[in-house]
Amino acid sequence: MAAPIRRGEPVPLFSDRVLATLVAPDDGSALALEPGALRSVSGRRYPHVEGVPSLLRGEADALRERVRAFYEENPFPSYEGLEEFGELVNKGQRNPFTRDLLAAIGYNRLILEVGCGTGQLTHFLQLNNNHVLGVDMTLNSLKLALEHKLRNRLARSSFAQMDVFDLALRDDAFDVVISHGVLHHTRDARQAFSCIVRKVKPGGIVMVGLYSSYARILTWLRSKLLWLTGNRIDYVVRNQIRDARKAQVWIRDQYENPHETWHSIGEVLGWFEENGVEYLNCFPRILGSSGELTADLFGASDPGSRYQRVVTQLSWLGTIGREGSLFDVIGRRRA
Repeated sequence: MAAPIRRGEPVPLFSDRVLATLVAPDDGSALALEPGALRSVSGRRYPHVEGVPSLLRGEADALRERVRAFYEENPFPSYEGLEEFGELVNKGQRNPFTRDLLAAIGYNRLILEVGCGTGQLTHFLQLNNNHVLGVDMTLNSLKLALEHKLRNRLARSSFAQMDVFDLALRDDAFDVVISHGVLHHTRDARQAFSCIVRKVKPGGIVMVGLYSSYARILTWLRSKLLWLTGNRIDYVVRNQIRDARKAQVWIRDQYENPHETWHSIGEVLGWFEENGVEYLNCFPRILGSSGELTADLFGASDPGSRYQRVVTQLSWLGTIGREGSLFDVIGRRRA
């Protein structure tokens, strides 16, 4: 079910559960919401920026600003025109990944999405009485997310501007932390992963989605032909996108992004070990592993042998290689 609030009631920018996770980026003290700003118990005021709650600090390095400028111009993912919440929910339920993700998360969870973009996944996951915070560094994306929230009167999805390397959030606060298709656009995906793991409770779930170092080569090859063939060379544009603006944003994100890195399952398993995370599953599943038999996306399975992982990633050339080459690895933070 959706989470609209009664007509006439104000739409809160943060639910109480989400607000309790926010901290002042300067001293880590608790924050309260006041008109136009967040204020720490020590009295420091953090004004909203263009209507968006902002706790963005961190070092404004050249790469971060270049990527941020790109997404300010191309907020991602774009909505299909003036998309209502019901349409977004229907789309999410038709997608096997998002449908299985919501089912695995279950009910009454506190969720953090790092790099939420325009907030579509954040909005979808607030179903089942979940409370979800989406953070991103891009104002134009967050403004679209907030516009959708307020227009559809959604109480359990919240948004704030932050830097992944300087998250103004309590450690050990969330039941589930998700970063889907984001860390490979940062200056150091491995370090960024360490930053997000600290925000999940011991025993909680962390899920990271990255570009595959195997399948992404097809995107690189298509980028060399785009000038000759036009946008129709892209499978998603040909088969899944109806809105012209959405298609343009997809093409720019896939073929003109100022920075991206590619990664493997084995590499992510190394990150898990470094950060005390127990492997649970992979999407798409690892061929020949017990994960193929596990319907629950968060169900425990084995990561297969090195040979099985290589074969799996080669097989992605014919599957996710045509749709952005994103794979997700799921783990549980050890208590």
